[in-house]
Amino acid sequence: MTEQTIPALFEGVERSATSSPPEFTGTPAAVWATRWRRYPDLPALLLGLVLAVGVCWPLAGGGRVYLLDWVIGPHASVLPQSFFGLNGGLTAGTPFAVAMGIASHLLGSAATWLPIAAFFPIATTAMSRLVGGSPWARLGAGMLYAVNPFVFQRLFVGHIALLLGYALLPLVVRSMVHAIDARGPARLTPVLWMALLTGMSPHFAWICAVVLVAVVLCHRRRLAGLAWAAVVGLCFVASLAYVFLPPTGTSLPVTVGSRSLAAYQTSGDPHLGLFGNVAGLYGFWRLGPGPVLPKNLVSGWFFFLGAILVVVVVGAVSTLRSKRTELEADSGSCHQEISPSSRVDRRAVTKVVIASAVFGFFLALGSQGPTGPLFRWAFDHVPFFDIMREPEKFSMLLALGYATCFGLGVERLIAASSGRRRLLARIGAAALAVGLPLAYTPTIFDGLDGQIAPSHLPASWDRTQAVTMHRSGALLFLPWHEYLSFPFTGDRVIANPAPSAFTGEVISGTNVQLEGLPSDSTSPSSAYIERVLAEHGAAGPMGSLMAPLGVQYIALAKTVDWQSYLWLSAQPTLRLIFDSPSLELWQNLAYSGIGHRGSAAVARLSPVAYRIPPGAPGRVTVAIPYQQGWSLNGAPARPTSEGVLSVWAGSAGGVLRFEPWRLVVVGDVISLALLGGLAISLVVSGSGAWRRRPDDLETQGPR
Repeated sequence: MTEQTIPALFEGVERSATSSPPEFTGTPAAVWATRWRRYPDLPALLLGLVLAVGVCWPLAGGGRVYLLDWVIGPHASVLPQSFFGLNGGLTAGTPFAVAMGIASHLLGSAATWLPIAAFFPIATTAMSRLVGGSPWARLGAGMLYAVNPFVFQRLFVGHIALLLGYALLPLVVRSMVHAIDARGPARLTPVLWMALLTGMSPHFAWICAVVLVAVVLCHRRRLAGLAWAAVVGLCFVASLAYVFLPPTGTSLPVTVGSRSLAAYQTSGDPHLGLFGNVAGLYGFWRLGPGPVLPKNLVSGWFFFLGAILVVVVVGAVSTLRSKRTELEADSGSCHQEISPSSRVDRRAVTKVVIASAVFGFFLALGSQGPTGPLFRWAFDHVPFFDIMREPEKFSMLLALGYATCFGLGVERLIAASSGRRRLLARIGAAALAVGLPLAYTPTIFDGLDGQIAPSHLPASWDRTQAVTMHRSGALLFLPWHEYLSFPFTGDRVIANPAPSAFTGEVISGTNVQLEGLPSDSTSPSSAYIERVLAEHGAAGPMGSLMAPLGVQYIALAKTVDWQSYLWLSAQPTLRLIFDSPSLELWQNLAYSGIGHRGSAAVARLSPVAYRIPPGAPGRVTVAIPYQQGWSLNGAPARPTSEGVLSVWAGSAGGVLRFEPWRLVVVGDVISLALLGGLAISLVVSGSGAWRRRPDDLETQGPR
């Protein structure tokens, strides 16, 4: 089978494992050279494992790794609210969230650092598969792809799902380059890759779309390529039914507009400006607090960038001028066997990654630069494009182009040497392939130079969980911030960990508190809580005001501005359960349940269904944060002044249901059926080809 039929990260290793073992003879160097030719991705895989150990060894010593947007507490739910469409129908990224929920329950705290460690061998091996050729090309490309400022910054802020998709992106490019000239179901192989990456992070819908456009533009028959891309695009959009359908029946939980675009815009460098910063793979919008960037510690970092770009230009120019398209296993010898699994059209790949890099550079500028008006127009008018409110994510396409051409440049430089200079050339190649990326981003090791580390929740949090684990109501967690720092994280700012640190429903801050964007939440219950808290107890008894929201307990972590909540101790409807150096826990004496109808209580049947008991006709209030889509016997619910549900109920009662859940199910079925059918057809067609033409599969070259 080829990659055109079943995408496999270690295809060369798997195929070799099924064949008879070779006989190794000669010197040890010859033996290892033979082994590496048979397993061409092995050097890159070993490099990735070394990088994983070097970066992540401080994270594996116990505790959980909490980063800005990477917070998986000890009680993370296996099925997040997005699985049911309860966060405004935003189901994008749900497959990865479910996978991490399962991993957390199976692996415990290891689930918070193993995905980080897995990134490095996946990235280096995937890039090795794309570049092919000699070990020097593979190592150079893999090294720069896995070690660069883009990766550094995304690691610090915990965009792990995005990084794992980025690690697999070279395989998407390889798949597209092959598929455009393939026949049968193999032409649709990129749909599976695109769906996989989008399941990790929805931003890959547009990033993969850019690559798709680049493949068409670089193909010799653009009209036929355009037809192929249209079919791939339509199938891919259909595979996202689980993303598109649920929001049609409810209201989005956040607003995305011009303020969001301004808040998340790409940043410039004080000396090199916006263009230089993006060219250097910097530009992440968040400037602090933390991290200390490599360029802040490496004086003259732009000289290292310049050296990298020189090698990149050498690789790009030499490859595009070459008449050979097939990658050799080692450019130093023209007699070495080329593994069929390592063959790829080098010039086609180079053209595609260069075009993608150019597009990625200008898209990463966002609403700034010469293409800014076009980006803003797309942001305002193109459906689903507003998920790219942080445009610097497009920089990964620039990193992809750099890494590919860098590996080709290293190979070209060593190939230019001959005779006695061969050994020196190999030493120089190793210095280029490994040394330059390390010199450019030297602080990526040792947990980003000690800037990230595992953390342990205080004992008071465990005590809170023990007290509240059997509650029927919600736990309100204060201070009211979506992002805040804690002593147990070394005062690093992270997303509020309370929702996954405690079981049951947890109500916590939804205010991003960015300059010009204090909050983008559309939740009426969150707005109500903010109004109450702003009164500092003057609005009335806190317990009574929170009872309609179903708040049974209030926890106050002693961090950031917690002293502004000292007025809680004067509330007559709150009873202090315990007061520790890190957290206070209060019981709401006014809590009476999530809803009543006379003396009968509303019963929770599932996250998307609540039973309303019989009683006198009238409106019934249920302590569920309001969002469009809840209804009882066809009567839609409406929000109360506190931001919870109120619905008209007849004498017989009934079941209050979240109707968009049906759209979630329909979307899941459509997506799984399409992707499953495509995968089966690829396996069947690939198995048939293997049985019919085993010799052809061992000798065929690129189209």
